[in-house]
Amino acid sequence: MKKNNKWLMFLILLISAITVGVSQLKIAAVMQDVASALNVSTTQAALLMSVFTIAGIVLAIPGAAIQDKMGPKNLLLLLMACLAAGNVLGALSGSFAVVVVSRIIEGISYAMIIMVGVTMINTWFAGGGASTATGIFNTFAAVANFIAMNASIPIMKTMGLKSLWWVVAGLSALCLLLVALFIQVPQASLDSGDNSKATIGEAFSNLRVDVLSLAMFCIAFVLFGFITCYPQLFQGYYGLTAETANFYSSLNGLFGIPFCILCGVLVEKTGKPFVIAIIGAVGTALLCYTMPYLGPSTYIIHVLVSAICPGGLVMTSIFCLAPMLSRRPALIGYSMSIINMLYYIGVFASTPVIVGAASSSWKSASLIMTVAAAGSVILLFVVATMGYKESSEDIKKQR
Repeated sequence: MKKNNKWLMFLILLISAITVGVSQLKIAAVMQDVASALNVSTTQAALLMSVFTIAGIVLAIPGAAIQDKMGPKNLLLLLMACLAAGNVLGALSGSFAVVVVSRIIEGISYAMIIMVGVTMINTWFAGGGASTATGIFNTFAAVANFIAMNASIPIMKTMGLKSLWWVVAGLSALCLLLVALFIQVPQASLDSGDNSKATIGEAFSNLRVDVLSLAMFCIAFVLFGFITCYPQLFQGYYGLTAETANFYSSLNGLFGIPFCILCGVLVEKTGKPFVIAIIGAVGTALLCYTMPYLGPSTYIIHVLVSAICPGGLVMTSIFCLAPMLSRRPALIGYSMSIINMLYYIGVFASTPVIVGAASSSWKSASLIMTVAAAGSVILLFVVATMGYKESSEDIKKQR
């Protein structure tokens, strides 16, 4: 294949992103085993999921500037190198403190993979097809979830717990090599536009973006509560075997793959992202409330709806709304940085808070998630109203 084949380069980018997602979620399916191996409680082990996002919180805002300085290809190479290094360190260590540090190093890749991916896609597909490619790229987390939930236990039982880290380290090194050999990003395309004139302060002054970011925090908190805590819910609360619990949990990723793409098409065809997001948020609140009241006939239905509502309808709509609410094109990247920062904070808070509450009662954990989902409903309604008011004022000024 030719080195500059955009779909080949996109495939390598997608595989790299999936590897990042698998690295994040490899612990979720075997959290109790990790806790035992490191001689810590399950609540402490849940911190290993949260610290993965620390780099995302820290680097979300300066990420755009880092990319401008290094270029997206060099930054992607750095991200995959960090992922490999973090996994090697985690594999070699038996100390909880060192594993925490290794997870933070791994998390550097998670911090900027979405930003790098979107930049590359919009460069390669500037002549058309960017929306389709973006929709496919957005499935990386769902694919990673499906792989991690189904592969982690078999790999652990076959080769040992530490093999999970070694496998991801190997995949990261392979992705690093593929990126170096095949990916190209034309510099001329990157230099176009007026992004240098934008400032993060101007982006923060847009109250609609700020409120939308808070809605993202709420929905990210809930979504990753489902993704990382479903195994504990099905195994610890409903008494299913670890393999069965992880299978049901993995269906969130399996169902999420087509629904992320379909929800993007729905937003594009209807042109009503606010309505779609609010409907998804209401569905998410109902989903959270019903967590402790499931049965064998409703396990799959619950997981299916968890793939459609928070990750599909709400999050897809928010990513579509970000550029719409930006006051000018140069601010889109910085607006996304603000939204991503709140996204990472929501992911960071999710697992320890929910696992901690569930250690006392899953009904308590369900209530916390329900409140967060209800908060996203209110915030989305507020930002929709603010947007309509500002649009009306802009029209009057133009007249």
